[in-house]
Amino acid sequence: MRKFVVTYGTRPELIKMVPIIYQLKNTSNIDTIVVNTGQHVDMLKPLELFFNINPDYELNVMQPNQTITKTLALVMVKIEDLFLKIKPDLVFIQGDTSTVLATGMTCFNMRIKVAHIEAGLRSFDLDQPFPEEFNRRVVSLFANYNFSPTLLSQQNLINEKVPKNQIFVTGNTVIDTIKIISEKINISTEVNPNKILITAHRRENHGEGILNICSAIKEIINHHPTIEFVWPVHANPNVKNVVEKELKNISQVQLLPPLDYFDLLQHMANSKIIWTDSGGIQEESPYFKKPVLILRNVTERPEVVDAGFGILVGTEISKIVTHTKELLADQNYYNDHTMGVNPFGDGFSAKKIIDIVTC
Repeated sequence: MRKFVVTYGTRPELIKMVPIIYQLKNTSNIDTIVVNTGQHVDMLKPLELFFNINPDYELNVMQPNQTITKTLALVMVKIEDLFLKIKPDLVFIQGDTSTVLATGMTCFNMRIKVAHIEAGLRSFDLDQPFPEEFNRRVVSLFANYNFSPTLLSQQNLINEKVPKNQIFVTGNTVIDTIKIISEKINISTEVNPNKILITAHRRENHGEGILNICSAIKEIINHHPTIEFVWPVHANPNVKNVVEKELKNISQVQLLPPLDYFDLLQHMANSKIIWTDSGGIQEESPYFKKPVLILRNVTERPEVVDAGFGILVGTEISKIVTHTKELLADQNYYNDHTMGVNPFGDGFSAKKIIDIVTC
């Protein structure tokens, strides 16, 4: 019996690995081993409970004020010790985190095959997103299976001389996960026409970027006093301290603690517009047919822009304000950014992936 390991360390990784784990558990002659490295300890537990996922191993790699380098080192050491013990035939990694890079590099050094879920995303700027763009590029050098969510991500890998027989276009497993959640709980799709959801936390937006977003909120409120902003504020003090100082006394702004994934999906479904620098929300917004202002200068998910849902605005106040006003005032413009086809798949990505690795 072959041993397949599924690894994750952050909430976005687990969200996109859920359908992979489910599919593997229902596949005969596969011993599925689930490993949680523990980058997002508190954020992972509710999801594991909801999806009934019980990790076989929890590595608990995080310590207070830990640097990226120390996280990489700890994951590599602990993963190597574990893999020497269990001797996997194939290891699944997802996305672009420190867990992904460290696990992938360890597999390469140990000559263990790697399946990279969500391969081929590129911003072509190593600083945006940092360090995720670097992580993705490195993994593509050695992954045995590159599961690209779109034709564009496939082409990125072909351009980098990744062998074509190692690239497979499967869609994005996040769509599978949203379908699973929708079958478990009722997500109300009633839209509040005055609600704008914001998430922003990326390193490249710390400082001036977060301040600009706050200024854009104030300007929108001056022109549209009925608008309500909802912002689940990231715990990082580079975000939290600035946002609370700038916005806490404004009645039209609701500052929330970080939300669990299910509440976040509900807020997305109920919002008129979304502002975000999150990669995951760029993928999820087409599922809910929402226009999303991307608070980045570049995105490794240009498909959301090409499909019409995304508008790349960075953190330039005038761009954020101009596009938001137009979405609120012009129904035709709004429709242009909500009527496209979801570029990230049909909700059967995990089955396609597992069929490929088990054929």
